[in-house]
Amino acid sequence: MLIKALFTDSKNYERSLKLRRLWAIGMLCIGLVGFACYVLLVPSSDLSDYVQGFYLGAASGITAGALFLLVRTQYLLTHPRAQRQAKIKETDEQEMQIARTSAQIAGALTIFAAAVASFIVLPLSREACYALTSVIACYIFSALLSSLWLSKKL
Repeated sequence: MLIKALFTDSKNYERSLKLRRLWAIGMLCIGLVGFACYVLLVPSSDLSDYVQGFYLGAASGITAGALFLLVRTQYLLTHPRAQRQAKIKETDEQEMQIARTSAQIAGALTIFAAAVASFIVLPLSREACYALTSVIACYIFSALLSSLWLSKKL
């Protein structure tokens, strides 16, 4: 959904689909690197079951999402009728407003949850608190950068 929101151009929808395809290929490469790490590095290491499961789960999820995006995008690129229907749906003002509002709400809830969690985990693990604080800082920094970029673009 994030890639769809970032790469939807009502003027040149086919270009948007080609960009999505490139992102899907990039995500697929990341997933395959995760599988390679799982196959090559994990068996010969003394990593915990949790870490081993994370490698396999993350690689599987990223690869599955990338494949779904790649197949869907390729389908839209090769079927003009489906492409036309998807363009109408994705460029509809109400649909775009719903996507923007849901992204804002999700971002705000994520930052709120990270802030609450940082207070809870501080006595347990300073590193976890640093990680949560870094997520909050990354969100704020990316919001500022995207605001600057959009103010120049729009």
